[in-house]
Amino acid sequence: MWKPTFLLCNQNIFNTKTPYWVSKGTIIIFMKKYVLMLMSFFMMVCSANAQIKDDIQKSKERAAKLQTLCDDYKASGNANVDGYGDAVKNAAILAIANSVQLENMYKRQIGETQDGVTDVTITKPTLDEWVTFAATVAGEAASIKTATDKVQAAANEAKKMAEEASKQKNPMKAAKAVKTAKAATVVVEFGNIATPILVEESAAQAKAVKEIIETLKSGKNL
Repeated sequence: MWKPTFLLCNQNIFNTKTPYWVSKGTIIIFMKKYVLMLMSFFMMVCSANAQIKDDIQKSKERAAKLQTLCDDYKASGNANVDGYGDAVKNAAILAIANSVQLENMYKRQIGETQDGVTDVTITKPTLDEWVTFAATVAGEAASIKTATDKVQAAANEAKKMAEEASKQKNPMKAAKAVKTAKAATVVVEFGNIATPILVEESAAQAKAVKEIIETLKSGKNL
């Protein structure tokens, strides 16, 4: 009668290193590298978010400066000079509005109220809304160019007015001419002060919006 034969296996066979065998030390090293990779990724995301927050804070500060300049702006009464001043003011008003919009959309994106309180009920802007806003921000460049195209003519006009005022012999006419010339000079100075802030603000807004869009497209959260 046939009887089953049992082979005694050498227990050491289970300790044999096969091509698929991985040591405990290797697993630990792998896990450490994995954790470090996750930490690096997390720090990178946090760093990017911190940078965006910083950019928005600086945008608010520049917008406040522009608002102060616009509040103090007064036309001179000269068409050429005021054409420049008005163009700068219009560009500034657009930049200020976009700065406010940028902060509002960012706050909604991270689920915060304007007071910085977390609110999970806030509806986040869609990617399409950000793309549309990016186009609006890009429009600032055209407004700034419209203003800068007028600066030379305005400066020349203000200089001419000052020269003519100095040559005026009639005291009453001279006083009026000097007053108008000074007003024209103030308008040109307004533009000279506001324009660099405008250029910086426009570039910063475009950069911040671009970073936010890239972050959202990658599937990451702010």
